[in-house]
Amino acid sequence: MPFLQAGPFRLLYQNGFVRQITHEDTEVLRMIYFALRDHNWGTFATQIVEEKIDTQENHFSISYLSYNIDKNQVPIFEWKAFIEGHENGTIVFNIEGKALQAVRKNRAGFCILHPIEGVAEQPVTIFHPSGSSTATHFPRYIAPQDPFLDIKSMQWQAANGCVYKVDCEGDIFQTEDQRNWGDASYKTFCTPLSEPFPVQLHQGDTVRQRVSFRLATKSKEPQDKALNQKSALRQQAVNIGIAAAIETDELSAESVEILKTLKLSHYRVDLTLFDKDWISYLSGQAEKALLLGLPLEIVLTLNDDFESQLADFVGVLQQNRLQIKHLLLLSAQKLVTSQAVIDYIPQLKTQLSGVKIGVGTDYNFTELNRNRFEAGEADFVSCSFDPQEHAFDELSLLENTETVKYLVESAHNIYQKPVHISFIALCRRANPYATQAADMVLAIENQIDKRQSTAFAKEWATKLLSHLAHTEVASVTMFRTIGELGIMSESGSVYPVFEALKAR
Repeated sequence: MPFLQAGPFRLLYQNGFVRQITHEDTEVLRMIYFALRDHNWGTFATQIVEEKIDTQENHFSISYLSYNIDKNQVPIFEWKAFIEGHENGTIVFNIEGKALQAVRKNRAGFCILHPIEGVAEQPVTIFHPSGSSTATHFPRYIAPQDPFLDIKSMQWQAANGCVYKVDCEGDIFQTEDQRNWGDASYKTFCTPLSEPFPVQLHQGDTVRQRVSFRLATKSKEPQDKALNQKSALRQQAVNIGIAAAIETDELSAESVEILKTLKLSHYRVDLTLFDKDWISYLSGQAEKALLLGLPLEIVLTLNDDFESQLADFVGVLQQNRLQIKHLLLLSAQKLVTSQAVIDYIPQLKTQLSGVKIGVGTDYNFTELNRNRFEAGEADFVSCSFDPQEHAFDELSLLENTETVKYLVESAHNIYQKPVHISFIALCRRANPYATQAADMVLAIENQIDKRQSTAFAKEWATKLLSHLAHTEVASVTMFRTIGELGIMSESGSVYPVFEALKAR
């Protein structure tokens, strides 16, 4: 991962893209890259060939061919890429793409990532294709809708007092707050979401785009670099629970004893109350919780007959005297808990004294943000977190751990309730944005990241917990007990990530 210099800018070149563009020890752009996204917003894998890199003391040039490949490793799209960094500080990135076969796409082209630290709340001017401009600010709290639209170029001030400019050619761009999906960045991208998608590309169809970045104005009076740390807290312990395994129903006595050394907060069990076997499943998981010495966090998925389902559930709890710490209520086929279920909580509390009852989503923070509800008598709100909605390389995943700081702060700002993150995984568990409903549910093998059992997962979890320790998060659920989605193998051998949870 060689660092390059373009006049006053230092940057990293990695896998065909430029990232961590730094000026005066301030990161001013996180990344400039391009991508081909399929009809379900999946990102096609790439292969780079014929890469040529010429680096000098204060300038550089890079060229290569990049191929998007399908699941059968067949090239479907070709890109010619040219990147130049000039001594005057201008960085220019050109791409010329051509479809090698027919493909349905939701996006094809550039994305520009802006970091949060040093950029949030800073002034920005958006220049539109019409020649008009809009003066505004980067949002502090996670914006539910895209804050900047119809972009030809943009100019903004960073916390170091300097002003920077990006010019975009070949398409119209807009900016979204990627923190909604777990990324620690704002993303300026094309094509505008107001245009229909998916789009059918035919063999021979082309894409040509250009992005140029430069310093517009040298340093003025520096802004307070702690601007984005207004709510920073002194480090505190994080209450961590763990979820039941889904790859196996077994949990050996040896595994139980090892897990007990972690001093966990709770044991998450998911129940769909309109499935006929939920009682037997709960019974088996309650036994595991008892062996682990942990209270239950039960996540209930309910349909329209929720009153009857909750009555049956309460009856089972009372009959078996189960120890419940958290009860998270979710609604089937909905992105967030329905208001009818939320409004039923006062009645439920009369039957479940001492149980914290929460609402929210099993998906990303964006659902809490865009599908707002009246939290009423709920004790907490909850959402999930993973770092791989848009990027999959290790550096991006480590950068994205920062997002949990903004997630907790923004959720509390919206709902004025304690915030739980349940649960946290290295890889996403569902795709609520799929074009077809059948693609929303991910098979177990598609939830597995082979890095789960490596030292990288430990590094990632350690960094994530460090960020969480400076928030007001009430509790989190991280990973599963055993298996490829867990913190140890089915045979009881711990993965490196186990040590991250133990050392917190």
